[in-house]
Amino acid sequence: MLRLLPFVYVATLVFEVVVLATIYALAPPRPSDPLSVWLGTLGLASMVVLLVYAVARRSKAVRHIAELRHWLHFHIFLAFQGFVFVVFHSLPMFTGARFMWLNPGVLNFLAVCVVMASGIFGRWLFQQVPRTLGGQHMAAKEVEAELSTLQADLPPSVTVLWQGVPATQSVFGILRAAQQRRAAIRTLHGLDLPDRVKELAHRRLVLERHKAALSVTQRLFRLWIFFHRPIAAILYILSLVHLLLALMFTPSLRFF
Repeated sequence: MLRLLPFVYVATLVFEVVVLATIYALAPPRPSDPLSVWLGTLGLASMVVLLVYAVARRSKAVRHIAELRHWLHFHIFLAFQGFVFVVFHSLPMFTGARFMWLNPGVLNFLAVCVVMASGIFGRWLFQQVPRTLGGQHMAAKEVEAELSTLQADLPPSVTVLWQGVPATQSVFGILRAAQQRRAAIRTLHGLDLPDRVKELAHRRLVLERHKAALSVTQRLFRLWIFFHRPIAAILYILSLVHLLLALMFTPSLRFF
C-alpha cells in the first residue's frame, strides 16, 4: 500500500493545480477573498506539517510507524503542495496595480521560492548519497560492511558495471557519475538474469558507484544542510510576520 503513495501524491498535486488554475482563469479572487485566505492558510499548514520528517529522522518511535523514505516522500509532497497553494495565494499580488517588492507578502513568496529551489537541489543530492533500504544515510564503514555481504558469485557481464569506477572529485563529477549510474542500471535490467540475481546486482551496483563519489557528496550534503536550515527558518519567520500583518490590517480576517 505504501508503495502506491507517491502515485497518490502526484495525482493529488495534478488535481489541485488543474482545479485552482481553472478557478483563477474564470474568476480570479482578490487577496482578501475566502479562497485566497484559505490557500495561504493551507500553504502555511503544509509547510509546518512537513517538519514531521525532521522528527522522523531523530525518533525511532516515528520510524516504527513508517520507514524514513516514506516520511521523506510525505515531506516532499507537502512541500510541493504548500508551494502550489502559496503560488495561487500570491497571484493577486503580482497582478495588482500597486505591486511592491518590499511588501512582506512578496518577500514571503520569494523566500518560499528560494527554499523550494534549495529543497529540489537537496533532493537530487540526497539521491547521490548511499542509504540503507529504509532510507537512512550510510557512512563509509557501513557501505563497506554491506558490500562485504554482497560478494555473491555474479557473471562478468554484471560485475563489469561497477569495476574500475574512478573516484568523483567535484560537483560536475557527481553529475557525470549519476548519469553513468543510470546508464549502468539500464544495462543491468536489460540482461537476462534471474530476478534475485538482478536485485542483488542492482544493490551492489548502486553502492559501488555511490562509494566512488562518497567523500564529495557527503561534504556537499553537509554544506547544503548548513545553508538550507537557516533559509527555511527565515521563511517561517517571514510567514509569521505576513500572517500577523494580515490579521492586523485586513478587517475581513479578524474573525480568525
